Amino acid sequence: MKKCPECGNPSYDGAPICGNCGYKFPKPKIVAPKREDIFQKEPKEKKSSDNEDILSIIKENKLLIGAILLITLLVIGGIFLMGNNNSKSSSSSTPILQSSANNLLEHNESDFSFKYPTTWKQVNGSDSDHEDAIFFVNEENVTIEFYNITSDAKSLKDITQQRISHAQKQGDYVELVETITLDGRNSSNMLLENADGDYTRYVSMFSDGKLYVFKVMGSSENSITSESINSAISSADIA
Repeated sequence: MKKCPECGNPSYDGAPICGNCGYKFPKPKIVAPKREDIFQKEPKEKKSSDNEDILSIIKENKLLIGAILLITLLVIGGIFLMGNNNSKSSSSSTPILQSSANNLLEHNESDFSFKYPTTWKQVNGSDSDHEDAIFFVNEENVTIEFYNITSDAKSLKDITQQRISHAQKQGDYVELVETITLDGRNSSNMLLENADGDYTRYVSMFSDGKLYVFKVMGSSENSITSESINSAISSADIA
């Protein structure tokens, strides 16, 4: 309720005039309700970047990460050291393995020696011109004869020429005559194709009036020049 300012007569709040004296009540001011600005910017939430998240994780777990890195480095170091030890063991054991694989035996005389494979079998052979000769037969059924004699020849060249003449008289064909080096000395290597189709090889060393000879006999040129035979001949050593 409101009262008329002129006569004091009470009137209802919405009455335009006083019912007693006719006083016109002023229109009430309409106050618009306060509206929130729809364009008002809301405060932005600070978004943490991936890098900040990673950094936070690292900071929170730096002890654990440090321990993991340390263990990883220790493991890598251990693998590296084991690899080095294994390589050293392998390199140091290689000569033993090769020696075991080669499995060589050694023939020794008073002033001469050579090494030969265990696959060679020492056999009884006969050479009427050289009674002290020794004989071996290898896995290809090649006969390797060795003998040494005292010679009155003046040089290895003279000995080679005598052998060529003898071979031609026997009807053998001289395939090869060459000078090779054995034990630091000039030596002779001669290859003959025999009249019966087989092959004979003479490897001769001459020192201080003494002649050392390998006589190799086989069915083919390749069989008497094999790697194992060449290795045995190359190991010859005059004391």
